[in-house]
Amino acid sequence: MNTLDLEKDYKDKVLDLWQKFKDIPVLNENSCEYRKSPLLPKMVKKNAILFIGMNPAFSKKRKDEIKETEIEFYPIISDEIKDITYFEKFKDIASYCGNAEWTHLDLFFLRETNQDLIEELSFKNVDFLQAQLDISFEIINKATPKIIVVSNSLASEFFGKKKQKHSFFDKIWLGFDLDFEKDFNTEIGTYKIQIAGKDTPIIFSGMLSGQRALDLGSLERLKWHIKRISDSQL
Repeated sequence: MNTLDLEKDYKDKVLDLWQKFKDIPVLNENSCEYRKSPLLPKMVKKNAILFIGMNPAFSKKRKDEIKETEIEFYPIISDEIKDITYFEKFKDIASYCGNAEWTHLDLFFLRETNQDLIEELSFKNVDFLQAQLDISFEIINKATPKIIVVSNSLASEFFGKKKQKHSFFDKIWLGFDLDFEKDFNTEIGTYKIQIAGKDTPIIFSGMLSGQRALDLGSLERLKWHIKRISDSQL
């Protein structure tokens, strides 16, 4: 199969995780009931360009609906997401790369628009984050992506960037050092990390949509960079 069925294979595992941490403050704040309902993609494509985000945003329009939902899975098939602006830049980059296959995964399944919450949890409830990362990195390894594009600066830290910031933790995400002076691959202009025993290019970028999105020049360079790496793998 060319896809991973996350709804089938990870629904129970994520629900068990939420049950285990159900009493932590972040899941019990007033007016934040939506955090009790994790959100994941229905599927992740294998051997594709994998765009990594931080966590799903919360839509106030669906507050009452989400309150009654145990867990949700969203589609990322092109025809089903044509009206979701968040995915437009991913589709644009894939098109520029010769209609390359692409897919998407957030590192965390916790709904929240303000990602400062993740930063806060990394110091107050690190085990809750680590449990989600264990699942996310398992999915990433099974997906064996051709290229990983981390389109969120904070998300890059969970791959080992700014590792000294979290040096006092016993566990540190995937364990990569990603030191620019030692680990940067000058042939491809980015880093490579081991995914399922294979050297996999990983590009760290800012957000591709929203108010803090990359400027046009930076986006054009990112598209060129991804295509150059993609073409070199043919």
